[in-house]
Amino acid sequence: TAHSSSSSTSLIEGQQQLHMTIPRILQICIAYILNALSFSLHSEANLLPRRVLLGAAISGMSTASTTPPPIRWGIVGLGDVTIKKSGPPFFKCEGSQLVAVMRRTPGKAAEWAKRVPPENHCVGYDNLEDFLKHKGLDAVYIATPPESHAEICAKVAAAGKAVYVEKPVGRCAGETRRMAECTQRAGKPFYTAYISRAYERTQAIRRILQNGEIGDKILSVNYTVIGTGGARGLDTDELPWRLNAKRAGGGLIMDIGCHILDRIDYLCGPLTNVKGEAKNLNSPGQDVEDFVTLEAEVGPCDWAPMLAEGAKVSCTWDFSGTSSQPPKDQLVITGETGFIKCVGMSPSLPVSVYNSEGDLVQQMDFTTPEHTAQPLIQAVTNDLRGLSKACCLSYGNNAIRTSAVLDTILSSYYGGREIGYWDRSESWPGKRKV
Repeated sequence: TAHSSSSSTSLIEGQQQLHMTIPRILQICIAYILNALSFSLHSEANLLPRRVLLGAAISGMSTASTTPPPIRWGIVGLGDVTIKKSGPPFFKCEGSQLVAVMRRTPGKAAEWAKRVPPENHCVGYDNLEDFLKHKGLDAVYIATPPESHAEICAKVAAAGKAVYVEKPVGRCAGETRRMAECTQRAGKPFYTAYISRAYERTQAIRRILQNGEIGDKILSVNYTVIGTGGARGLDTDELPWRLNAKRAGGGLIMDIGCHILDRIDYLCGPLTNVKGEAKNLNSPGQDVEDFVTLEAEVGPCDWAPMLAEGAKVSCTWDFSGTSSQPPKDQLVITGETGFIKCVGMSPSLPVSVYNSEGDLVQQMDFTTPEHTAQPLIQAVTNDLRGLSKACCLSYGNNAIRTSAVLDTILSSYYGGREIGYWDRSESWPGKRKV
């Protein structure tokens, strides 16, 4: 009787476990299907590995019902970019906490940390070594000027943290590539802050292209900026770091142009057969270029929302102040049956769609986000938590492509763009003669 009772109990327990396991397996299957449906054709994104999903089923846990812990972020460099654009999102994004900040000026990091809600327990540090030892730190946003990106990135990766670097990432493609390689060796994720990919208006343009509203193929892309393109930090008595090649990697094109080039890459495909020219037309107070042109073609890819291979690309960046035209910032994407026109350097200004006769078909308006970097930071945080992999994510590969394009169009001005070219300014062929 005792044996029969024990057998019955075991049978009941087994049936209960089976009933509990089946829903979990179904949840895993549903999670896997949803993950597959949300997968973008972006070649640099991967589905959540099957072993993660199957491992959850084996352990009796479901990715659909388990909430991963928040990502504990730190920031290195607390300049103007972190005041509103990119700093607050790290404590405002869902699943994100800002637990540490670092700036070399004594006391400045502790002062900045007071802006962070107290539940984050944010600590300010004056040196990188102590900052990287902060207990529980998961990922680091590097927001210093580009001259220190590579050195800081190597130390952050070596400390076992995920890396998110402000654009243009490196001062040349060689530096950008070094950062990607050091994070890869450390086995840590490497994200790059090309935030315009995640703008609502950029995603709207992707949908317009995907829906065939200007035809089935992109024929050309044209971009022109006359003025400063909205660059910050130029109103100063001293030479701004954005106009110092040693600190920034070149002139304003490194700060402004990189966004447009990455967005063309994201919306259309990689640029090939790149040619360009850079000059200093009217800036005797700076050694870097103030006028740049680019001609290229779109190459093949599997992440663009519509066919664009072979499309002609033409860009002009005129920061010289010599143009007789008024200030301008215009991006035009032309398809077989119409074109898209919008301001290039804006997170929220309207996007207009025209037919081939030039008649306005629709205009899309957008709300200006309080923090323009927040959509991409949310996407990066979600990816680190294993929740989703958005197509707008920006990695090392696309940053290297953009750096390489910049190197090509600036090479003749600097006499090459190898690592360290910024230390031989006397040999720059394009440098303005005094």
